[in-house]
Amino acid sequence: MEGFDDPFILKFEYKGKPHILEVRPWVQQYKVAFKVTVEQHEITFEKDDEGQYRAIADANAQAGGKIDPQLLQEIAHKIEEALDV
Repeated sequence: MEGFDDPFILKFEYKGKPHILEVRPWVQQYKVAFKVTVEQHEITFEKDDEGQYRAIADANAQAGGKIDPQLLQEIAHKIEEALDV
């Protein structure tokens, strides 16, 4: 990844299904979060107090269909791996 302003692509397989997701950095005053569209919902990934990425769903995702929490954990892990390269 060249910088926090550049989107990047995650490619991985989860439960036998391939996923190709664009990760868009969202630079805030004191931190960088990442926005990813998962199952037609925008999910924001940001670090929690322990330094681990957590997923924050948009209001529609919370009200509508359920997104697999393990999938969100896998995406958070893949973001972390991509940033460590």
